[in-house]
Amino acid sequence: MRNLSWFVLITLVVTFYLTSVASASLKDGLLIYLPFDERSGQTAADQSGNNNDAALIEGAEWKPNGGKIGGAVSLDGAGAAVEDPNGGDYINGLSAFTMSLWIKAAEIPTDKGLIHGVDPDGGDHTFGLRYDVASWATPGGTKLVKGGITTTGGGQAYEGKSDVQTTDWQHLAFTWKSGEQLALYIDGELDDDPTHNDDGKVGTISGATKLIVGKGAKDNNGTSWNGLMDDVRIYDRVLSEAEIAELASGVLEVEAGGKLATTWAHLKQR
Repeated sequence: MRNLSWFVLITLVVTFYLTSVASASLKDGLLIYLPFDERSGQTAADQSGNNNDAALIEGAEWKPNGGKIGGAVSLDGAGAAVEDPNGGDYINGLSAFTMSLWIKAAEIPTDKGLIHGVDPDGGDHTFGLRYDVASWATPGGTKLVKGGITTTGGGQAYEGKSDVQTTDWQHLAFTWKSGEQLALYIDGELDDDPTHNDDGKVGTISGATKLIVGKGAKDNNGTSWNGLMDDVRIYDRVLSEAEIAELASGVLEVEAGGKLATTWAHLKQR
C-alpha cells in the first residue's frame, strides 16, 4: 500500500510538472487572454500580462460557473458583445496569429459572429471568425465556420467543412502565417476538408480598429453571438497542433488564477 501511495504521489508530481511546462509554453506570444471568470462589473480582465482589458457592452452578462472552464460571458444575440477599443494596436502588423476560444451556441444554424477586428459591415475581412449558415465563395457548404483576414498583401477567406455547428461546447482555433493558408481546428482536430480556402499571401494584418468578441461580419444590423463564450485567447504566432490540443482539452491554463482547481481536479481523477 505504501509503495502504491508513493507511485500515485510521484505520478501526480510528474504530471503537474509536465502540465506546468506545457502551460508555460502557452504564454509565449500571448497578446490577450480573457478567461471570463468575473462575477460582477463591466470589465473583462486580460490575464496575458499586457493589460488589454475589454468591456462588456450592450447587455453582455457574466455567467459564473457556467463556462467550459469556470465562468463564461453570456451574449443575447441582440448586440451584446465584449470589446477592446484598442485592439487594433496589437492586431495590426501581425504576420501570424492564433485565435483560440470556447463557444456554446444557443441556436443553429446561425450567421452570428465570434471575433472581429472592425465594426461589422457585412464583409468577411480584416480579422474575423464566425458561424455561417451557407458558404459563398464555393457554393454547397452549410452550417460551417467562416473566417477572413485583410493583409498588406491582400485578403484571404476561409470557409470550413459542412455541418460543424453545434449547441454543445466547442473549441475553435483559427491560425494564419504570412504566405500560408488559413487553418481551422475544431475540438483540437484540423479541418482538412474546407469548402474554400484562399491561397496564402505574404503580408501583415492591416485595417483593424478594435477587437470585438461576440460579433462578426454579418452582425451589422444590431445582432451578435447568441450563447456563451469562454477562454478567448489571441497569439502572435501559430500554435503547434499539440498546443492546440492542450487548449481543446479544457484542462491546461495559461494563468493559474481562478482555474487551478480545475487542473488539480483533473490530476486527481488521473
